Amino acid sequence: MVKIAPSILAADFARLGEQVRAAKAAGADMIHLDIMDGHFVPNISFGADVAQASIQSCSLPHDAHLMVTDPEDYIDNFARIGAEYITFHLEIDGIKKHLGERRWVYVIAEDLNVKRIFEIIGRIRSVGCKVGLTLNPPTEITRVLPFLKDIDLLLLMAVHPGFAGQQFIPGVFDKIAAADDIRRENGLQFEIMVDGGVDSDNAAELHAAGADILVSGSSFFKSTDYAEFIRQAKS
Repeated sequence: MVKIAPSILAADFARLGEQVRAAKAAGADMIHLDIMDGHFVPNISFGADVAQASIQSCSLPHDAHLMVTDPEDYIDNFARIGAEYITFHLEIDGIKKHLGERRWVYVIAEDLNVKRIFEIIGRIRSVGCKVGLTLNPPTEITRVLPFLKDIDLLLLMAVHPGFAGQQFIPGVFDKIAAADDIRRENGLQFEIMVDGGVDSDNAAELHAAGADILVSGSSFFKSTDYAEFIRQAKS
């Protein structure tokens, strides 16, 4: 059955503990932490202190999604507060592609810094956390192939990270299916997570394509019945 990971970026921070406990009671499987630095993505979100408040309020596994240029600077703090997964972007040494006023997405440079990616993977492992790699929408699934045997989680973005109100990018379905094929053909164990534009209407189709974990922010926390949202997403 597909797992649901509410993103606290869409929660009411004045009621954060209450809301994550309610998410757990409703049947959520994980809590997603969107960490933004204002450089890799256009906005700034929150740091380890707010994340710790969620972790201390709710015993569900927490995934720290580092939408940052220098994930090395964040790993120790998120391990210290108890994040189970630390996820970073393959495009951290990439090129900024402008999408409009104060909007951009990083894409992979011609020469991917493979050495740095492996070093970060090793660093996350060394602090006892599970490792996730994230792909922005323009990044082809083939670029992550060298790393798949060394990660626990592959996060596929279905919107450009860092700002709200975007439309779901349907091309993610092909990426999910390709990643699932690679996983099965090579006997790999990484889970596939999808983030961006996920709601109860497209959850079943995403799961059918091969997604194991679905991140939902506004659609989840703005719903009037968390348990019903999860029931529909898992049906």
